[in-house]
Amino acid sequence: MNGPTQELSAPMRPTHMPALDGVRGVAVLVVMILHFTILNPVTGAEQLFSLGASFGWVGVDLFFVLSGFLITGILIDAKSGDAYFRTFYMRRALRIFPLYYAFLIFIFWIWPLLSPSTPEPLGPRLWTLGYMSNFLFAFNGWEGVPGHTTHLWSLAIEEQFYFIWPLVVFLADRRTLVKICLWAIALAWFTRLGLHLGLGHGVAGYALLPARMDALALGGLLSVMVRSPGWVEKLQANLPRMAWGGLALLVVTCGLTPILAPGDGLLPPLQLHVQLLGYPAVDLLSLALVGYAILPGVNQGSLLMNSTLRKLGKYSYALYLLHIPLRNVLIDRVFPGGDLPVLLGSQIPAQLLLIVGSILVTYAVALLSWNLFERHFLTLKRHFEYRKPEPPTPAGLQQAA
Repeated sequence: MNGPTQELSAPMRPTHMPALDGVRGVAVLVVMILHFTILNPVTGAEQLFSLGASFGWVGVDLFFVLSGFLITGILIDAKSGDAYFRTFYMRRALRIFPLYYAFLIFIFWIWPLLSPSTPEPLGPRLWTLGYMSNFLFAFNGWEGVPGHTTHLWSLAIEEQFYFIWPLVVFLADRRTLVKICLWAIALAWFTRLGLHLGLGHGVAGYALLPARMDALALGGLLSVMVRSPGWVEKLQANLPRMAWGGLALLVVTCGLTPILAPGDGLLPPLQLHVQLLGYPAVDLLSLALVGYAILPGVNQGSLLMNSTLRKLGKYSYALYLLHIPLRNVLIDRVFPGGDLPVLLGSQIPAQLLLIVGSILVTYAVALLSWNLFERHFLTLKRHFEYRKPEPPTPAGLQQAA
């Protein structure tokens, strides 16, 4: 199936850019640090540690920007090939669905056998099975989401993006796609404002795709940029603007609110400050990091090429999906209430040991998941390779054939 225009078709970018694994590693690492930080801070040092860990929510925005960049690029490069929609959706399904539904089968039907509790209502389970848990979260809060699935709202946003974005890229030429991305960025900002004014809280503005589309669209804009002539020079010129613009917005946001929480945990006026200024700040900084990661030569000695970060990035999907049940066990059964042992006069040493140990355990489970489960589905991608169209056959040879 051919796209309506070839304007966005360009020589393929490398299918695997190693530094982007480091970006994924950073994103999943800060999210896990956030969720595995469970101490009840008492001293000033503990409060500062807890405050620093609370910024880990920005890892989700980094994932969104990176996803927008990668998915848009895949779609642009595939436009002139055959079976555009079928190939994209099948490859995405093989990457995402097996582990997601295996996880839900375990949480909904096996976990209750191991840990008897009040059965979850069927309705919320169905929403989660259909990648719609972000709606549950947006309008019912954490309490409306089935246990151990409170983190799946972000995967729901990504899946909804995968559903609509292929058609957008297929129908748009370069100039139109840029305009769509810019409109999406503006509309996301106004959507968050409208949801806040209409609902009186910021949870929906945190959890719904239209309100978070700016991060994904920023990644899409970057993907268009790197498929234009002179992209290296353009990116090098704009990276400082992205980074300094993001830092300036972040400073302003921190001046307006004492805690940079994403969409809950703050009074509504402070939520609005974070969502209207803090989100764009984080997204611009995320864009700068992704842009830096794809520059030629960045692989030489970059922190993003650190082997540990790249390994975390390689298994980031399983790490993100699987770490919440472990966190919940720690909070509910091992350290109820977040009361950690005091070592050397502080809870921080125990908290650091807990974070490191929990990440190592989650990594071990993710490694098993990859080798025993996920990679067997990924090998099936060979049946759905992106193919360029065959060159036209001269008329004389067509007749001879």
